[in-house]
Formats: sequence, C-alpha cells, structure tokens
Amino acid sequence: MSTIKKKKQNNKKYITIMIISFIIMIVAIILIVKMATKSEKKENSAIANSSGYEETEENIEEEIKSMSETRRIKRYIGIFLQNIEDGKYQEAYDVLNEEFKLNYFPTIESFTEYAQKHLDSTTFAITYDNIERLGNNKTGNMYTVQVTITDIFQPKLEEDEKLESSYFVVIEYDYNDYEMSFSVEDEE
Repeated sequence: MSTIKKKKQNNKKYITIMIISFIIMIVAIILIVKMATKSEKKENSAIANSSGYEETEENIEEEIKSMSETRRIKRYIGIFLQNIEDGKYQEAYDVLNEEFKLNYFPTIESFTEYAQKHLDSTTFAITYDNIERLGNNKTGNMYTVQVTITDIFQPKLEEDEKLESSYFVVIEYDYNDYEMSFSVEDEE
C-alpha cells in the first residue's frame, strides 16, 4: 500500500508541476502577444504619421526635429515618391529645385509625364545605398543620396547584371524646409 501512496503523491507532484508550467507558458504567450500588438500599434502610428493622416504642422515639425539626419532625408524622398504614387504631382513638383525644373521639367505637364513613366509604381522597392552630407551655412545642408529603385516583380538578375542607381540631391534649409533634384533618365 505504501508504494501506491508514493506513486499517487509523485503523480500529484508531476501534475502540479505540469499545471504550473502550463500556466507560466500561457502567461508568457499573453505577454508576447501584448508586446507584439503594442509594437504593431507603434508601427501603424508611425506609418500613419509618415503618410500624413490627421497631423498638424506642429506635430509634423516636432516629429521631424526628433529624427536623425539620415531618417529626415529618407523621409523627404519617401514623401516625394509617395506624392507621385498618390497622383499628387503638383506637391512633388513643388519641392523640386527651381533650376532643376527649368532644365528638365519646365512645366508641370512635362514632370507629370516623366513621373508617370519612370517613377509611378506601387510595386517599387527603394534601397538607400549611400547618403553623404555636404554644404555650409549659406547653402543649407546638402545631401546626396544614392538610391536603387526596383520593381519587386522584376525577374532575377543574371550574375553579371547590376541594378542601376539613381541619385537624389536634397538641400535642407530647416526642418521640413527643403528642395530636391534627382538623376533623370534619358529619353530614348
């Protein structure tokens, strides 16, 4: 009889340990899910903020001031390309450098035509390859940015093929006060 009691006590210990382990696992899963939803909410609010939903000028400026140089410049280029994707060609055209516009796109129509042909795709993937800061107090901070813009559905490259890079030049006079130009593809 004593061996049966010991087995029952051991079984009770194992069951208790398993129940405690099960409770710990459930608590851990709940914490992981909560942390994941919090980070997802933060990402969604960051996306909403970068997309311009329900933002005031003050909020935008404060957010931009809190960013590093690199993130600000990436944001400016991202907003430019997002405006083109959204069909807001005038807003994209307005941030272009005046001399650049005169040389390449003297009218909004010429810019719109170019943008629709070369920059307007919802399947673009942008890689910022290199960002360099140049400039001084007179000209503002000038940044040259090497970017690779690819179509996510592009077929795989051969071994000797490389993606072409484009260059953006962004001159930042103050937070959210900037102008830009970019390398223009030759029309064939």
